[in-house]
Amino acid sequence: SEKARKKRNQHPESYLWETEAGNEWARLLFFATIYHFGFECGVGADKLSDYFKLIRMDTHIGSSPSTVLRQLQKMEGLLPEFQALCENQLESTKRESVVAMDETFFGDFLILVLMDLRSGYLILESVATNRCFDTWFTHVEPRLKDLGIHVNHAVTDRAKALIKLAMTGFKCESGADIFHAQQDVVRWLGASLGRRLSNAEKQLTAASEPEDIALAEQNIASRKESKLQYHENLQGLSEDLHPFSLLNNQPQTEDKLLDKLEKRVCCFEGIAKQQAIPDANDTAKKLRNQIPPLAVNVTSWWLWVNETLQALKVYAILQTWVIDALLPVVYWHHQLHKTQNRQLREKYQQAWKSSSAVLRQHPLTDALSVCKLQHWLTWAEWMVQHFHRSSSAVEGRNGSLSKMYHNGRGISESRLKALTVIHNYGLKRRDGTTAAQRFFEQDSPDLFSWILDEMGELPLPRQARPKVTLDPLKLLGVPA
Repeated sequence: SEKARKKRNQHPESYLWETEAGNEWARLLFFATIYHFGFECGVGADKLSDYFKLIRMDTHIGSSPSTVLRQLQKMEGLLPEFQALCENQLESTKRESVVAMDETFFGDFLILVLMDLRSGYLILESVATNRCFDTWFTHVEPRLKDLGIHVNHAVTDRAKALIKLAMTGFKCESGADIFHAQQDVVRWLGASLGRRLSNAEKQLTAASEPEDIALAEQNIASRKESKLQYHENLQGLSEDLHPFSLLNNQPQTEDKLLDKLEKRVCCFEGIAKQQAIPDANDTAKKLRNQIPPLAVNVTSWWLWVNETLQALKVYAILQTWVIDALLPVVYWHHQLHKTQNRQLREKYQQAWKSSSAVLRQHPLTDALSVCKLQHWLTWAEWMVQHFHRSSSAVEGRNGSLSKMYHNGRGISESRLKALTVIHNYGLKRRDGTTAAQRFFEQDSPDLFSWILDEMGELPLPRQARPKVTLDPLKLLGVPA
């Protein structure tokens, strides 16, 4: 009615919301705000309601906290339907996967997480009562079967149930996670070395006698040297654990890897002994026990490469060219654009340049047709993308959920399912692809566009209750 319209049009921009285009844009703004801030950022209904009042849309849109909460709940129920719809439309095919699995606790709330590491697709993110092997397998097996996934390799934090899940459930090798191995070393030596250096610098400042000054300077030099060795060997753990040597681009064998990693552990022990740092948690022993499963990440990948080439019936000269010339170039190029560490990037770039020179000089490179070269380049990129040695992507996901949980609202099982769908189909990398596009290697409908179509019309503003001012001096009449 005209009276209602006048009541709504209280602001200069109000006329816009009365037009068809303006109403459609208001609908887009309303549901995009709920989707992005309500789900991706964990903002509550009260704050979202306040936001709509700040931008003066509450006269045209129902934006009370209870109304916003109902819209959040409706969207929360629709999101899992979208993933089920997309997965049901997939072609039945075998999908090779390298996975990482972990569990995370939020109070008594236990979540099991299984992620494909190449794409970042969350195959499983489910609430469970415990984390034993039987529980894991009960949750995981149907998902692998429905999606046609064959797990070729698994990276774990060495929990017994996860090792058993990989070797018994997936029937594949279980590699140790380098992220946790480095973290253990940092906890053992990192802070202790920093404190000792800081104490030595304080002693130098307080020293007045020449002998005390000389002793303090000697301590500072010794501790700086130990700290430098610590950082070199900590980064060296990462530099050693590659399919190819950074020094000569040659394929790394199991014996070479075991020898390199053992030397790193010995260096850590030497630093601890020199600086009198106790190993109360037997970190050196734990790290030494992880050397073989760390090397498994590399050896199992090489086994996969060789088995694939044998299945393709590649002749000997071409196989040598693929392994010694092509794969190193593709691998170091991938690592070069993946790492954010400046020092590692320089080393990877040098390895890429030297391997590129070998590829150009190889006689088979010019002999192959452009079509054949592109075929093997695509295959090499696919293989390189399936080499993984860390479960840090899963740890990052757990950290993201932890931030929302500690925001004050917690995480319900229904909210977790919705967040899983947003992770798989909503979040995009710099190249514009979602985890689902990378994992299934095909396009899927746009998540937010689908949600926008399903959410229906905008909620209408309700009649506000009249404001009542209480008078403490006014007594209500009561029967005698």
